[in-house]
Amino acid sequence: MKKIEVVGAIILKDNKLLAAQRAAGRSLGSLWEFPGGKIEPGETPEQALERELSEEFGAQSTIFEPFTINGDAKYDFGEIILYCYYVRLNSQIVKTIEHDELRWVDEKEAGQLEWAPTDVPVIQELIKEGFRYEY
Repeated sequence: MKKIEVVGAIILKDNKLLAAQRAAGRSLGSLWEFPGGKIEPGETPEQALERELSEEFGAQSTIFEPFTINGDAKYDFGEIILYCYYVRLNSQIVKTIEHDELRWVDEKEAGQLEWAPTDVPVIQELIKEGFRYEY
């Protein structure tokens, strides 16, 4: 089974998490996820995340430490492994090209969203820890 490595940004501000809803016409459309994307050959996860946030949102960012667990889910097209990192946005989001909606959510709201299967273990653990870290 093909393994696809992706990165996701845990962006916290004022005890809220930035959640992104995948565009309806895409694979796993309308499900919620951490902003991010695929790690390209030759990139570190941190480089990939910085690139993805710039491409998808037009935002500059600083990547901090990785989250305590990874996400993992098997699909008919392969296995996706998700590495999440704490991130601070250093500029405003000026565009969204892969998502229908961006939303700042607290722990309760995050728990009510329908997350992509790969993101579920990460969001569950993050909710347990609380959205209190801010960079």
